[in-house]
Amino acid sequence: IGISGGLDSSVVAALCQEKFIGVPLIGVSIPMNSTNAHKEQAQWVGNNYCTVFEEFRKWDEEWFLSDEDEAYDCPTNMMSEVFNTISVTDKIAKQAGFNPDTFPKKILSGNMKARLRMITLYDLARKTNGMVLSTDNEQEFQMGFWTICGDVGDYGPIQNISKGFELPAIAKELGISEDIITQKPSDGLKVSEADSDEAQLGANYQEVETIMSIYLENLPVSETIKKSMKSRLLNLINVNDTIGASKVAKIIKRYEDMTFKRNGTINLTRSELNII
Repeated sequence: IGISGGLDSSVVAALCQEKFIGVPLIGVSIPMNSTNAHKEQAQWVGNNYCTVFEEFRKWDEEWFLSDEDEAYDCPTNMMSEVFNTISVTDKIAKQAGFNPDTFPKKILSGNMKARLRMITLYDLARKTNGMVLSTDNEQEFQMGFWTICGDVGDYGPIQNISKGFELPAIAKELGISEDIITQKPSDGLKVSEADSDEAQLGANYQEVETIMSIYLENLPVSETIKKSMKSRLLNLINVNDTIGASKVAKIIKRYEDMTFKRNGTINLTRSELNII
């Protein structure tokens, strides 16, 4: 499991610790733009829930070469080398008639960093005959707030648990440190200036959960009330320039736009291929 020091990975680590499941839990902190506070929180999670815990700093932008690494004649840190190498895809895209500069560089960078983390975890999983744990929650899944081939692992304990209200309550029951529960969620990839999930989503997780619960009619009330609430929610979008209307519109649009992510790989059937 990748341990970030955030709520999601902390809950998954607490649920999947060896004393509960009988299988060693190997935790790896993979800082890239992580604050010192997040690194310390990751250490706390690793010490409390993981059978083995290590900090892997080779991808860290703030990591500088030690004398030991100088012996390998590495001119820069590994992540910079990867980014410099992968930039050749800009040329390929241009040859195909596309302008790679139209897509936000910070998002491209964040996607690459997430995939580097997953490369690390899957390499370790192969060497230990293990599986990679997903730490995505329900709202991240709904919003497509993950990187394809960069977040989703083999086993997702909290994929269907809400981040707005349920996960914080579960974390308290598990005894997770209060500062981890109450901090502002961040992926630690510096995609936004604020470096927070809320800045990228346009709303906090409680707001996202509330909007999606009404929009998808996932509430324990009668069908009549569900439809009425959904109708009022959608009507709110038409209100002139209020903050609430803007949030609702942005969340619903993101949910609809991310359908392709939730559906996963599209596999053609033999009949569609006209193969008997």
